[in-house]
Amino acid sequence: MVDRQVDGEEIVEYKGTKIELCCSACVKKFKNDPDYYVKLTKGLLPQIPEKLVPEDLKLMDQKFCLVYDDRVVTPKSYKYKYEGKEYFFWSNSAIQRFSQKPDFYLSRYKQQKREVAKKLNIVTKERPTSANSDN
Repeated sequence: MVDRQVDGEEIVEYKGTKIELCCSACVKKFKNDPDYYVKLTKGLLPQIPEKLVPEDLKLMDQKFCLVYDDRVVTPKSYKYKYEGKEYFFWSNSAIQRFSQKPDFYLSRYKQQKREVAKKLNIVTKERPTSANSDN
């Protein structure tokens, strides 16, 4: 989770480097897709030398759960299709919440996307806003 302090008891090892995470849920997510997690959160993980970050790994456009917007998602996260587009979620409960108010969560995500990306020191693709833009 992006806005939480690390917990000295929640530690994972990545290519010989110890990384402290905020909670056991983040440890589980990290272990499910460590290379992607490191690439996405490298701005929050100063202990990871740049040479260990996979260069050839491409990040998805969606970086955060649409419901729990302080939680990162990876290609191995929970998936849900809405209006022909696949979205990624932190948990099944996030999918259930999203399915009840999808337009609310999509709108909120679009508004917060740039702000949250700054926390991770990542660049997002920005397109001009238009009536039919889905970005």
